[in-house]
Amino acid sequence: MRARRAAALLVPALAVTVLAGCSVPQDRADTVAATAERFSARAAARDMSAACALLAPTVRDELAGTPGPTCAAGLTEAGLPFAGSVRSTAVYGRHAQVTLDGDTYFLALSTEGWRVVAAGCTPRTDRPYDCEVKGD
Repeated sequence: MRARRAAALLVPALAVTVLAGCSVPQDRADTVAATAERFSARAAARDMSAACALLAPTVRDELAGTPGPTCAAGLTEAGLPFAGSVRSTAVYGRHAQVTLDGDTYFLALSTEGWRVVAAGCTPRTDRPYDCEVKGD
């Protein structure tokens, strides 16, 4: 019985140690959040060309091809919801998830910096998010 109790106490302690070792520097999380906020603000202002500049190249290409004919037109057609302010940011190496008041964005670090790889994302139970804007 004591061995089980000791193991029960040890497992949470190990989890805290592992999670603490995986923390992301605050400036990196702030950079991700700032990119998401810029994308959100530009989309809300209907400045779709500027918003497209914050998308990953594969996403820009996808929007330009379907429905096209440009990324800006495709982004307008996507009809993203008003995203609002950043509520939380989670960074996992070169990938990140930003939850905003009205949307969830996924970002990836590239040679251009942090870029949005998916937007207009809604969670689904036991399945990946369903995203209106994403690249192949």
